Amino acid sequence: MMRKSITKIALLIGLIIASHTNAAGPHYSVIRTDDYLMVKQKEIPVIRYRISPRSKDGQYTRNNYVDLFNLQGYEITEDFPEDHLHHRGVFWAWHQVIVGEKHLGDSWECRDFTWDSKQVTTAKIKGAVLLETRTNWSSPDYVDDQGIEIPVVLEETNVYVHKTKNGARVIDFHITINPLVDQLKLGGSQNDKGYGGFSPRIRLPADIKFWSAEGQITPQRTAIEAGPWINMEGTFDKNNNARSTIAIICHRSNPVYPDKWILRARGSMQNAAYPGQSPVNVPKTKPLELRYRLVIQNNGHNPQRIDRLSKQF
Repeated sequence: MMRKSITKIALLIGLIIASHTNAAGPHYSVIRTDDYLMVKQKEIPVIRYRISPRSKDGQYTRNNYVDLFNLQGYEITEDFPEDHLHHRGVFWAWHQVIVGEKHLGDSWECRDFTWDSKQVTTAKIKGAVLLETRTNWSSPDYVDDQGIEIPVVLEETNVYVHKTKNGARVIDFHITINPLVDQLKLGGSQNDKGYGGFSPRIRLPADIKFWSAEGQITPQRTAIEAGPWINMEGTFDKNNNARSTIAIICHRSNPVYPDKWILRARGSMQNAAYPGQSPVNVPKTKPLELRYRLVIQNNGHNPQRIDRLSKQF
């Protein structure tokens, strides 16, 4: 608990420093309903965090994910896309959530899995916004003698929305998975793709290109090594023909650094894959912490900027 407190203090200090260094501009506002919490800049949506469960005709029920908007307020993530109805916004989930030898539903496919939102709060710090959430994970596959689902994880996720500066917006995710039971394991898909973990489902244009620090890269069927960040370039906004970019950056404190990447040029999500096909133990004494940064830009691929933001993260 001491380590978590120190980490949280350090992150708050970092957020304050980043806010001070950003250019002056309108502060964000926060709107909350029973279903979601939305951060706006003036009247333009920035992110929308889903609090209450949503479903498609009673299937694929889910919450605890983020819808993402570009700098003009156009929604650049997808929810219930026809090709993968279980995909949703920016999400973090795993096919394999195991207690002992028992597999609990499928949090990736939104099957027999429950996210119970216990707390959603926000704080404004010099124009930036900190969103803090506490969510219990459970499944009808793991119940007590009364048939009531037993929470197996308390997930604490912080989302930091930094002020927009020079045509770029930085959003940081810090996900902490605290086991509430012994012998918890998490794993990706059981095939050779091994997908699972942090996954933005971005609307993919026909002119999509992928970049890493080494140059342009081509998505493969399985995970690839492409360094600490990838940047997607294309015409994401159907209302604006200008090319823009969305970067995903891994934090050097992640259990594996840099993460391997599962990339898709059409009809799927982008995934910083962890831990892969083989499940890893998550003991009560050592919660799993995962940190990622998204950078949304109005202009084309700028490797110097992404590299700098990666090193600062």
